[in-house]
Amino acid sequence: MDYLIGGLAGVGAGFFSNPFDVIKTRMQLQGELKARGQHAIHYKNVVHAVYAVVKADGLTALQKGIVPALWFQLVVNGTRLGIYQTADNRGLIRNEKGATSVSKSIFYGALAGAAGALVGSPFLLIKTQLMSYSHISIAVGYQHGHNSTFKALKQIYNKQGLKGLWRGSVSTMLRNSIGSSSQIVTFSRLVRSEHRKPKL
Repeated sequence: MDYLIGGLAGVGAGFFSNPFDVIKTRMQLQGELKARGQHAIHYKNVVHAVYAVVKADGLTALQKGIVPALWFQLVVNGTRLGIYQTADNRGLIRNEKGATSVSKSIFYGALAGAAGALVGSPFLLIKTQLMSYSHISIAVGYQHGHNSTFKALKQIYNKQGLKGLWRGSVSTMLRNSIGSSSQIVTFSRLVRSEHRKPKL
């Protein structure tokens, strides 16, 4: 149940944050492999980027990559929160007095985050490729015109094997392990401190 609830919570957050991820990806790719002053400026700032994307590709373009993005959230958060809760249920993050150990909590939070990122990495790859796919007037970098998430996974696997599906996974694992350990530890400490407060 922890896997499911954690995953669905991530899906909800991912749906509303996806447009910002689209804009971030487009702006990061702007001027890719070009010297300063030798590339077109399609996106001047965040607001202008939203305008440019909607004008060229329509309002729905702000949700490009939403399917793999939601799969990524489901898998990553379901895995990391499920692993952490399982460790907690088995007493692996507690000291001999039964209190939460900060060091153990950080370790299992980081481990859970890395595991989630490893499992979800192929979806992150497809999400990024779909987010960067745009009308030729504002296109930057190589354009991946995937028809669907699972066709894209199959196509990459056929061309590059399993290694191709997990490109960039190590950096994603490092990022998620740091974020997960800090988020989970802080949240678990706050929740436990609230539970210890005397009721009025």
